[in-house]
Amino acid sequence: MNSNIPKTTGRTVPIKETITKIGGGYPDKLVIFKIPSSKFWWVRYYTEGKVLKKSTKLEDKRKSIEFGKKFYEDILLRQRNLLPLGNSPSFERVSRELLIEQELLIERGERSSKMNVNDKQKLDKDILPYFKGMNVKDVTYKHLDNYISTLRQRNLKPPTINSHLSLIHKILSLSQRENLIDRLPTFPRVKRKDSPRGWFNNDEYKLLLRTVKEVIDEKTMVRSHRITNEMRLLITFMVNSFLRPSDIKNLKHRNIQVIEKEHKYLRIQTEESKTVNTPIVTMENCVGIYKDLLEHQRENNRPVGKDDYVFFPHLLNRDFSLQTMRRQFDYILNKCDLKKTPNGEPRTLYSLRHTSIMFRLTMGESIDLLTLSRNCRTSVSMIERFYGKPLEGEMNVGKIQSSRFKTS
Repeated sequence: MNSNIPKTTGRTVPIKETITKIGGGYPDKLVIFKIPSSKFWWVRYYTEGKVLKKSTKLEDKRKSIEFGKKFYEDILLRQRNLLPLGNSPSFERVSRELLIEQELLIERGERSSKMNVNDKQKLDKDILPYFKGMNVKDVTYKHLDNYISTLRQRNLKPPTINSHLSLIHKILSLSQRENLIDRLPTFPRVKRKDSPRGWFNNDEYKLLLRTVKEVIDEKTMVRSHRITNEMRLLITFMVNSFLRPSDIKNLKHRNIQVIEKEHKYLRIQTEESKTVNTPIVTMENCVGIYKDLLEHQRENNRPVGKDDYVFFPHLLNRDFSLQTMRRQFDYILNKCDLKKTPNGEPRTLYSLRHTSIMFRLTMGESIDLLTLSRNCRTSVSMIERFYGKPLEGEMNVGKIQSSRFKTS
């Protein structure tokens, strides 16, 4: 046995220092490791509540990683063969098959890993308990309608209910594709009412910035975290960059290029996006805001390397960092009485993105919706339905009255 392997209490317990993720887009739960009782590397993978492991019979680490990849691919193939092809395929089995197919799409970079996590949560928490023991051929309109009723009892909103129905539709579509059912049942329709978040007009935005300055000067603390100039920079950065809060949460310095040519702007290419992951071009003001932010972080002895986070880099738990941003922003909104619009629409950190789009619609010179939607990584229809819904003729009276011809 290799004398360099540290001793441990159990002869088959993985040696912590040797546990290595396969990486390269493979699941984090796929690892190789060594145990005290063997000179060979072992491979391990967690799937469907089971721990699968096997000796590679190899001492070379690189070759063992390749063995691990083949081990994982064999598991997927075996799982696919478990799909019942008889007359009574279970709803749960087809659901697991769908997740496996989606996992393959993730490995090829054709699907966001976050979406598969969300689908699995819906399945495990709600869908599978409701359809437990059912066969896919037995699912009817009535079952789907009753399922909707259970979700409504929890006061879930129509978009959330529709996301559940969409997942069920994918499961039954897979059943139809594999000839497990002859046709899809009719799906109930869930009416959705568009409820756009509020935005800030120019006067409200100025009030918001004045209030931020006040709470900074007052050295205000929110949940043990002081509101600093970083919060003001965050607000102005979002209004000038069109980014979503989820983009801000994971934004790193390597995602930002400073362009100072004929036009000054930041080119921002995030690593993931809620929609299409194309570069965003910011307003010119964003260049100065970003430079001020760098100076702020350095003054507070915070890292500004290419792999460091742009906002709140000292909070490495990024979900907690976003919570902190939201809590501080909510405190500021409450202080200046801007938590809701005059129409009663709620305002959140996301409202800053709405504000950036509305400022372009009301103050931009001849900008077309297609260009704006592409830069904001959304669609023209989404701008019309949500972001631009507050747009009124009076906001652009100059454009309405404009003419290419002189009139008397």
